[in-house]
Amino acid sequence: MNPGKTIRIALALVAAWLIADSIPADEIGRPAKLFDDRAEWNVTLTGPWREIRRNVKKDARYPARLAYPGPDGETQALAVEVSPRGITRRLDVCKFPPLKVHFDKRETRTTPWRGNGSLKLVTYCQTSSSYSQYYVKEFLAYRIYNLITPFSFRVKPLMVEYVDSGKKSKAVTRFGFMIEDIDALAHRLGLKKLNIGKVPVNQLDPLETARFALFQYLIGNLDWAATSGPDKQRCCHNSRLIGKDEASVPKYAIPYDFDFSGLVNAPYASPPEGIRVRNVRQRLYRGFCADNDALPRAVADFNEKRQAIMALFEDNPHLSGRERGYAARFLQDFYEIVNDPARFKRQITDKCRG
Repeated sequence: MNPGKTIRIALALVAAWLIADSIPADEIGRPAKLFDDRAEWNVTLTGPWREIRRNVKKDARYPARLAYPGPDGETQALAVEVSPRGITRRLDVCKFPPLKVHFDKRETRTTPWRGNGSLKLVTYCQTSSSYSQYYVKEFLAYRIYNLITPFSFRVKPLMVEYVDSGKKSKAVTRFGFMIEDIDALAHRLGLKKLNIGKVPVNQLDPLETARFALFQYLIGNLDWAATSGPDKQRCCHNSRLIGKDEASVPKYAIPYDFDFSGLVNAPYASPPEGIRVRNVRQRLYRGFCADNDALPRAVADFNEKRQAIMALFEDNPHLSGRERGYAARFLQDFYEIVNDPARFKRQITDKCRG
């Protein structure tokens, strides 16, 4: 045998051994977990949609069936339960509510869904296909933050066919996405979720909190709180806390729910009460003065990922040319601000809280 070929084969075997050795024994031979695979999936979710819409205020679970592509290319299916979730989209805005999909962990042990008791599904809201543009942009907001820090919720893009199990009607297929569970996120980072009512800002990691605030400024989101919230038992508003334990520092705030941001620019979105801006497209920095020293490093992170962030929108096949252009202009404005020392001081560091 050719000596060069022998060496290449040996190296390939060593590489395969190293890869296999790095995979937990109970993971070998099983498909990649859901959020480890970034590819978009075509799935079919069959459930009693008419009944759910009629009783949307009830926090009830309904039997459903989730069909998805298996590793061999053949369709596989799971019996699941679904329940409506949320407040604004569920009760005031959407004809079809956001959902939570509940899994039987015994049935998912050899599937990509393993380890999940339930997952949030961002659905299509309105029958108009143009409405999906808002949720494509919300999905991409999550992907922006994934580029900046691992302290972020991962998301799985889906083209979901909704089939009503209770009546004969035409199926609806729309873009949607699932959001990583907070327990899984914390476990991925060697931490755990914290169920506390509030946290002093000086207990939050300064760099991660600066990234958090700068990200919210980039997407033009004011609908958040990182130290307290309306739920006195579980901090915070549109963010979750993780850490080693309740007594340890630092703690980390993880943001979610970006449909009220200027980047998404949903027709129902409005600024939070008490914040003086004209509309959600007007940025206002709401970061903490305690984290100002970490801002230069955070800005460098966003500058380093600038091209990749812009590419998220340039390359997404679901965005219309109009929405792609709007997103590009909105993001470009952020970069003009953070890279102009005078504007950065006037619009960011001088606007910090506390």
